[in-house]
Amino acid sequence: MIVVFGGSFDPVHVGHLILARDVKEFFGAHRVVFVPANLAPFKEHHTASPQDRLNMLRLAVEGEEGFEVDDTEIKRKGVSYTVDTLRELKGRFEQPLYFLMGADAFLNFHKWKEPEEIIAIAGLIVVDRQGLSSKVLPYAEERFPQLRLGESLLLYKSRRIDISSTEIRHRLKRGLSVRYMLPDRVYEYVKSKALYSV
Repeated sequence: MIVVFGGSFDPVHVGHLILARDVKEFFGAHRVVFVPANLAPFKEHHTASPQDRLNMLRLAVEGEEGFEVDDTEIKRKGVSYTVDTLRELKGRFEQPLYFLMGADAFLNFHKWKEPEEIIAIAGLIVVDRQGLSSKVLPYAEERFPQLRLGESLLLYKSRRIDISSTEIRHRLKRGLSVRYMLPDRVYEYVKSKALYSV
């Protein structure tokens, strides 16, 4: 199993990495592939540049067994659609792909570009961080009955890590510390480039 972890990662923080490690261990995945978006479809912009977000991710996972970063979406430019990325990644890996997403995102999955094609290419791992698990299965059964629980649809109850990229950006803008919220090398990168401070 290859777990595809897409997102803005603006910036990547320890919560992302702990979730990725937990999911990898829980499902016995071969690796987790982090895919930073060039431009996420439901966001008007990202604060850090695509290159800075890519650099921070690479620093965050360097030397971490089973973690890798893929720059497919940044190289492709434009709006980053998961279906296009999974089409590309499918040709690179022999093992089954599973796309990692939060329950909040899954409950809006019908609004994504070609959701039916996404689940034809990859299974889904839906992570419940906000107590939304009771809504996930009814939604899946109504909208995507082809998903099979335990096969093409895997549910994961994550530990609560109350750190968000939004909070980190807000703290930096106010001149507050984000030490321990970021991996050390990412923290140093953010400081050296004065990211998010204005």
